[in-house]
Amino acid sequence: MSRVLVPATAAAALAALAVSGCGKAAPSTATGGTTNGAAAPTANTQLPATTPAATGDVAKITWATYREVGTLDPIQAFDYPENTVDTALCDALVKQQPDGTLAAGLSALPEHPDDKTTVFKLQDGAKFSDGQPVTAADVVYSLKRAADPKSGGFYPQVFARVASIAATDDHTVTLKLKQPDFWLDGELSQMAGIIYEKAYAEKQGKKFGTPGGGIVCAGPYKVGSWKAGAQLTLVKNDNYWGPDKPKVGQIDFKGVPDESSLTTGLITGGIDGSYPQALSALDQLRSNPKVTVSEGPSFAMDALVISSLKGVLGDVRVRQALSMAIDRKAYIQTVYKGGAQLPRTLANPGSWGYGREVFAADWAKLPEPTQDVAKAKQLVQEAGATGKTLTLGMTSEVSNLNSAANALRTAGEAIGLKVKFKAVSAQNFINFFTDPKAREGVDGFPTVNYPDYADPAAFYNTFVSADGTQNYSGFSDQRITELMSQARETGDADARAKLVAEAGDRIMQQLPWIPMAAPSNVLITSSKITGAPASFAYMGGPWANLIGSK
Repeated sequence: MSRVLVPATAAAALAALAVSGCGKAAPSTATGGTTNGAAAPTANTQLPATTPAATGDVAKITWATYREVGTLDPIQAFDYPENTVDTALCDALVKQQPDGTLAAGLSALPEHPDDKTTVFKLQDGAKFSDGQPVTAADVVYSLKRAADPKSGGFYPQVFARVASIAATDDHTVTLKLKQPDFWLDGELSQMAGIIYEKAYAEKQGKKFGTPGGGIVCAGPYKVGSWKAGAQLTLVKNDNYWGPDKPKVGQIDFKGVPDESSLTTGLITGGIDGSYPQALSALDQLRSNPKVTVSEGPSFAMDALVISSLKGVLGDVRVRQALSMAIDRKAYIQTVYKGGAQLPRTLANPGSWGYGREVFAADWAKLPEPTQDVAKAKQLVQEAGATGKTLTLGMTSEVSNLNSAANALRTAGEAIGLKVKFKAVSAQNFINFFTDPKAREGVDGFPTVNYPDYADPAAFYNTFVSADGTQNYSGFSDQRITELMSQARETGDADARAKLVAEAGDRIMQQLPWIPMAAPSNVLITSSKITGAPASFAYMGGPWANLIGSK
């Protein structure tokens, strides 16, 4: 399902955008996946989703995000820092698990009496951090606020097929749909499905989610203190109703945009953990006994956003040629230090949250993208595009975006295109996603993009659907549209996966976006702690309450 798009702000993960999602999954039993003084693991489709379970309590840890947290309001969370903190503070109706599957959260898994009805029954004993019970009224308030465009949030499109949201009784909420929507369960496992206390939110008004107002949720932690520009402190919620009680008494969140400061902090013990994006010091940290580097499944895809089909990329042969000319192996080694794999589709294997065997079989039958400059040059000639100009939006102030742009320029020039950069500051790079004027004359720009939970359709929908939040070029393909529409209305998980996989195969032929790499998720912690998910699910599901001492 398409959502309103909000990209990350300027810093190391500036290009990582939160987008739409959906899905259910088959379970995974993989664990482990850490390196400590060892070589980087080989990229594969079976990366472990968890780290070894914690066994003891810890008084306090410091956790780094790439910038300071801007808000605690879930409907305004659409980037790494806000998601990371909100999933420590708040539980959603449906829970994302480390392997990408969906499980009962504040509600039992939703029931579907028919294709146009979804019923959520609240768990017995669920309560907020102030001890008040979670009621159907709180759920209705939270969902309606997320659905209301006037609330200023980013999730109204999640509810595009929802006709009504009503409390059946104090513990039951029923959603009536205009059309079948089997993506909705997954949508409500993330920010749009987070439930907070109605009375508290109404009392705080415009201060809700700010340093002066805070938030009251039903998660394992609660706000201790928040000094804007300095530090956000969460403390253990002693009223936590869930089974995994927090073992860490206090978590201090600090924004650390500088890579060298993050690396130094991790080595010296000033920082106990982080989920970083591309990090050039990864090899150094892998070999340091004071830290543990864990790599797990990711939802994210490193790609070129094609923002216009009016120029040289309007011919599919040129898009195919540019993709064919990229030296992805060198790019993966430079940017990800080997912690990524060659993308056979535009969906990272970590996003196979349901129908995993179906998606795995499809992936296995597809070829790895290989560099073939001679064939690519021939395609450009056949398209009559030799000597034409390709304009890329980029910033040299963010290392991974700069590396991507230069890899694309090398590829383009090798096949006979003229490549021009529209360079902007890191602060203004966000405008390529939000401002049509910034995209004028720009054929494409790099990104690291992800769905909100584990489903390839969640990602695809944003750039192949007519109303997709990232379909800047107006791309349209009738067969892809048919497959995506069928998938959305298909209840059986494997049958839905087959439709999505077929759509993904067609997407790789038409290349509305061009994939660069399928990165692994990276978790870096002090060697003294363990338990955090190694997977990308920390962006939508509980993670902080799993941390403790080894």
